[in-house]
Amino acid sequence: MIPTASISSLHIAREQRLAALQSRFEQHRLTFPAEWCDYGSDDPVHDAEHLVNCCAGCGALPQLVGDGVTWTATCACDAQAPAAKMRWQAWLQWNRSPLSVDPSWRDLPFFFVAGLDEDDARNKLARLREHLELRSNLEGARRVCGHRVGSGYLQRLKAYHGWCCYAQELLKRQSTAQAPVPTRSRSQGSRHA
Repeated sequence: MIPTASISSLHIAREQRLAALQSRFEQHRLTFPAEWCDYGSDDPVHDAEHLVNCCAGCGALPQLVGDGVTWTATCACDAQAPAAKMRWQAWLQWNRSPLSVDPSWRDLPFFFVAGLDEDDARNKLARLREHLELRSNLEGARRVCGHRVGSGYLQRLKAYHGWCCYAQELLKRQSTAQAPVPTRSRSQGSRHA
């Protein structure tokens, strides 16, 4: 049997974490544009299968293989993404892997970034990522403390966060403003010579 003091100290720690997250989120909301809370009409959990990228190796669409505990996006050519616990995570793992053909970052259906230039998209996605991390951490902490937070709602927040991270990765890979790699001229020589 667990001593009562341990339970109450654990409860206090959880409540303190929740209060700290609520305070951080309230501060964050003061500067976060409310209109950015509309992430788009697609559902990041249920529509993930329809947003899967083609295989870079053969051009086919992967299939989801799972045992009810873990899921893996696998192509007929044997390309296979890392396993995930949720179906939407498996599809997203495939898209984020080098096994798939990346779409343009502007073509992702979430977050309304298609009409933005790269700098504005980069800024919006960074702020959205922070927002989604805070929201999912806050709602997770609320759930742990006994508040009614639906698991579907929490999964949707996590899925939006995953798609936001993927959008940032695509933007970084496809950026036209990538810094050039510095080259050493022959006259500079080596510092170790």
